[in-house]
Amino acid sequence: MFGDTVGSQSVDAFTPAADLRRDGDVWKVSLAVPGISPDKLEIDVVGRTLRVRGERVTDEKTAPVINEIAYGRFEREFTLPQEIDATRVGATYRHGMLELVLPLAEAAKPHRVTVTPASDSEQLHAA
Repeated sequence: MFGDTVGSQSVDAFTPAADLRRDGDVWKVSLAVPGISPDKLEIDVVGRTLRVRGERVTDEKTAPVINEIAYGRFEREFTLPQEIDATRVGATYRHGMLELVLPLAEAAKPHRVTVTPASDSEQLHAA
């Protein structure tokens, strides 16, 4: 399952919360990345590994009185239990949530094998 094979790593400032789920032949990953511009996100899929990197920057020139929002770079890496078709991965960003849809590679999908009965002349006879 996903949870047993997920690796997560914080580079500098924070680790965004993530949800992982399987929906038929696709894995869905949601990351909470509010305040991060989509052009500051990097998403790579290599084999079974999904890596998401990003950076939340501030343009404030003054020192904050209260500082509860983490700024800086982050990196999350997930090892998926099955091979993903990297050419069909989709990513959308809405209301601070990054949504990824990772379809299984054809080779990772289960395939049913049809059993063909042998002709009578090919049947093995017990002696």
